[in-house]
Amino acid sequence: MTMLIICQNSARIWSMDILILGACFAIIAVASKQIGHSLVKTGLPLISGFLLTGIIAGPYALDLISVEATLNLRFVDEISLGFIAFAAGSELYLKELKTRLKSIAWITIGLVVCTFFLTACILFFLSGFIPFMQTMPMAGKVSVSILAGAIMVARSPSSAIAIVNELRAKGRFTQTVLGVTIIMDVVVIMLFALNSSIADALFSGLNFNFGFILLLVLEIGASFVIGYLVSKMIITILLFPVQKFVKTGLILLTGYLVFVFSTQIRVLIHDMFLIEILLEPLLICMVAGFLVSNTSKFRKEFSKILFDIGPPIYIAFFTLTGASLSLDILLQTWPIAIALFFTRMLAIIIGSFIGGTLAKNRRKDNYISWMAYITQAGVGLGLAKEVAVEFPEWGNPFATIIISVIILNQLLGPVLFKYAIKVMKEDHSRAKGAEFESDRDTVIFGSDGQAFALAMSLISQGRKVKIAATKINNNYDSNGDIKIYQLSELSISELKKVNSHHAGAIVAMLSDDENYQICEIAYEHFGTQTIIARLNDRNNFGSFQALGVLIVDPSTAIVNLLDHFVRSPAAASLLMGMHKDRDIVDLPIKNPSLFGLALSDIRLPFDIIIMSVRRRGVLFVPHGFTRLEPGDLVTVVGSIDSLKETALRFDVNQEEALLQIVEKATAKELFDNSDHFVQSEVEDIIASRKLFQKDRFDLLVDKSLVMDLKEAINKEIFFELVSNAMSDSLNISAQVLNDMLIKREEEVTTVLAPGLAIPHIIIDGEKKFSILLARCRKGIDFSKSKPPVYAAFVLVGSKDERKFHLRALSAIAQIVLDPRFEKKWMRARSETALRNVIVNADRKRET
Repeated sequence: MTMLIICQNSARIWSMDILILGACFAIIAVASKQIGHSLVKTGLPLISGFLLTGIIAGPYALDLISVEATLNLRFVDEISLGFIAFAAGSELYLKELKTRLKSIAWITIGLVVCTFFLTACILFFLSGFIPFMQTMPMAGKVSVSILAGAIMVARSPSSAIAIVNELRAKGRFTQTVLGVTIIMDVVVIMLFALNSSIADALFSGLNFNFGFILLLVLEIGASFVIGYLVSKMIITILLFPVQKFVKTGLILLTGYLVFVFSTQIRVLIHDMFLIEILLEPLLICMVAGFLVSNTSKFRKEFSKILFDIGPPIYIAFFTLTGASLSLDILLQTWPIAIALFFTRMLAIIIGSFIGGTLAKNRRKDNYISWMAYITQAGVGLGLAKEVAVEFPEWGNPFATIIISVIILNQLLGPVLFKYAIKVMKEDHSRAKGAEFESDRDTVIFGSDGQAFALAMSLISQGRKVKIAATKINNNYDSNGDIKIYQLSELSISELKKVNSHHAGAIVAMLSDDENYQICEIAYEHFGTQTIIARLNDRNNFGSFQALGVLIVDPSTAIVNLLDHFVRSPAAASLLMGMHKDRDIVDLPIKNPSLFGLALSDIRLPFDIIIMSVRRRGVLFVPHGFTRLEPGDLVTVVGSIDSLKETALRFDVNQEEALLQIVEKATAKELFDNSDHFVQSEVEDIIASRKLFQKDRFDLLVDKSLVMDLKEAINKEIFFELVSNAMSDSLNISAQVLNDMLIKREEEVTTVLAPGLAIPHIIIDGEKKFSILLARCRKGIDFSKSKPPVYAAFVLVGSKDERKFHLRALSAIAQIVLDPRFEKKWMRARSETALRNVIVNADRKRET
């Protein structure tokens, strides 16, 4: 009885100690947050401040967190490690990696192999200089070395994503780097689980035989099975009709219980069978996170929970990690940390180059890409702490060395990654990228008070505004940011002087006759995305509507607005811009990697809502299964920062998009022995062109054949018509030409985007090249699985014209990437007008 009372009192005292210790640590964590955010202003990574706070509060400085306290707070580590593994698994979203899977796979293999073996070998050879390894047997040294090699493979997706968002980076290089960085964290957890089992077996004295290999396979297999079961538990939690904070607590508890379960199973099996089964908790949690994100409908909710709880978890984890650092060991082993740092960097240089070469990436990419893979953070630190948990005899000094290397990588990595993005010219600035139009440029035709008030309102929203009219009222010119132009007349040439043909929106606020004249020019010749007219006489409503103009009738506008405020005040106030932290915008879909993806498969900021999609002039409300197509205009509502992030996600690196279209369209006969032929040729074409006079492509288009088809037809009839039209000029049989076009289409479709096809073939002979332009308003049926084609460019040339063939494809790609192209093409009223759409297009021309 006395013993029971003593045990109860001891448990009560221990519980109180833990509560007091937890409260003290919470106060230190709050201070850590403030210090971390203060140090960010100096250019240091956020986690550096957390680690520094932990070091200062730890046993080697102020001793606010003692060595014993770090052991008692082990549950904080385990909760954090479960969260980190869940997050790593959820980041691996397969549908977003498919476009660059080959490059990602080869570079990942190169990095894993080189980094693991080189860093493991250098640590093994330096083991005689590391205090805790000096007395270890050979098996122990090998165990420590392979664990270090596995951890050195880790990357930092969060740091990489932050840098990409900061620089608004977009392009092939950036996409590949993000894919590799995300998938590497999954690979490193699996590699760590494997090596952890091997290390545990080596320290236990097991022999390497069939039984050992079977045991290893069983451990890894059991971890995957338990990970599957844990994913089902998480899905069940997400199904509960409870508050989000309850779900968050249950998910974190699930991660913690995985660690408890793994430890208890290990002890139980050892006591019963005298063997150790190591179920890797990080692998279990990572598998669970991956399955929830990729196989369930709760991906967004799960990711949102992890995103929201991430900051406090990271603060607690990194602060405790700093307090756990053995500074006495670090003082003795800092040369080892430096050696590991440089060895890892060398391994990354070699591995990324080999992987990129095997993936047949551009040589320039292979020389630069290593700079993007230096950064380490969350998963690497988590694995180092996991070693300290699993191998307490030597785990803390081991973790100290590894964390020192990670800190160096975190300091240098972001700087190198930023430099690499800028060298690859993928830092995305709107002024540089909007080569064909400026979506934020608006031209207002009018000079009354309303015109100037509208201009000032648009300028306050960050738009570039010009005011133009034949008569200017200078009384309203009170803002120097408004550019005012006086026109001699309302003609095409005069409207081009104010850059109306490049404007994202035109607003006509003159008389109805003048407004109609402006709208008709914009409709027929400019293909302007948004044309708005202020109506003066309701009898003219139909004329403007026929041009697809957005009409504002002052006589009914106020009534309609008040009606919306009465029926839906929240929506009306949002549309009126009365919420400073929220906005609603239209964003065009330009990013090729999003084409064909369902909305539910696209990872967007959590507060973003897609309200509508306008496709080929038709507005509809989308659902989760709606697949995006090129040129879709998506109406999005959300916070200002989230809208900027979404705009970057939907946008595209113009050079990258051009290269993708040309590569996709290029016939195999145009390839030479060089794997980088198309890339280098297109880059040369882009670099050697200027916006000036007509080039050979323009001259060929001036003389080209044009087919303006009135009825819907299939590809067989289309190719027959094309062959008959082009055979004489090419001096080739129409039947032979038709057979070649059909064969080319059967090999790989020439439909490159919805509504667009570029059939092109190589024929025998020399100095032959011809172009045919075709429009079919009702559509050419190339394939049952693809939408009808409205614009077709047929290219036929001999092989000696290979370089010009690429130049022609490059020119067409630049033209069709202009968001206004479809409107101009469909509105052209004659064959001559169709040629003019191509000849007058804004593109880089050959010097």
